[in-house]
Amino acid sequence: MEMDKRKAITKPVIHAAIIMAAFYAIEIAMVYLDVFPDYNMLLGADIILRIIFGTVSLILLRNYSKCGESKFTVKHLFTNKIPAGTWIVLIPFILYIIAPFFKLFTAYIFTTNVIVTLSIVILQQFAVGFFEEATQRGLLMNGLLKHNTGTVKQRLFTVFITGAFFGLTHALNIFFGENPLLQVPAVFLEGMFIAAVYMLSDNLLLVMVLHTLSDSTFRIVNGLFGYVHDAPVCRAVEITRDIVDYAVLPIAAVLICVFYDKIKGIPAAAEGKSHVKEVLQG
Repeated sequence: MEMDKRKAITKPVIHAAIIMAAFYAIEIAMVYLDVFPDYNMLLGADIILRIIFGTVSLILLRNYSKCGESKFTVKHLFTNKIPAGTWIVLIPFILYIIAPFFKLFTAYIFTTNVIVTLSIVILQQFAVGFFEEATQRGLLMNGLLKHNTGTVKQRLFTVFITGAFFGLTHALNIFFGENPLLQVPAVFLEGMFIAAVYMLSDNLLLVMVLHTLSDSTFRIVNGLFGYVHDAPVCRAVEITRDIVDYAVLPIAAVLICVFYDKIKGIPAAAEGKSHVKEVLQG
């Protein structure tokens, strides 16, 4: 029984790793071979790739569901009612999402010069949210959510492993000019929080939307407006986002793991009964 449980946890992780490796192999080759010299066409190809690989992840997730190896069906993951407590723990992340708009208090110009490219970039961010959450939350966490959330220790392990995987995959962005020393730690901590929110809400659509918005708002502000970068309000926004990224989100992720049952509204008696049943079956 323990071996079956371990396989149920590791198999989706391996599938997620294969999908991410295949995606990055194609993406890196596409960029370095200069398959699409036009930047907008490159963005369009990236969108199509992400939609394809994200859909593959959902198909695999659906197959797990048919075999009884998922906590929920794919349909339920997009329609599950979000517990009220989830919105409370999302407050710092919502602040993180809207913070860039405070920079507009110093805006001195509105431009539409890059409106076409920016529109495609925002569409790309929707594709990013769809692909990365379908693969790195939906698929990767499939077995973990079903078999590894019964105790605080298990929940912390699930959130940590998912965040680490999320962060390490972004190290490959070094091929696209990103600095992994700056990006990976922030993405790892943010990934822990999103994983905890997904574990709490059981709603894949929610984390897809949150992911998309967190990647989009600062791009909208930077793309459409000129503002005073060294103004106090702009510096305050950057400092606030760093504090949320490196301190608030990981702390919130840990607190979700600790108070998971209370936030989710699971009665203590039901929790104990479920745990005893799991022990006896194991």
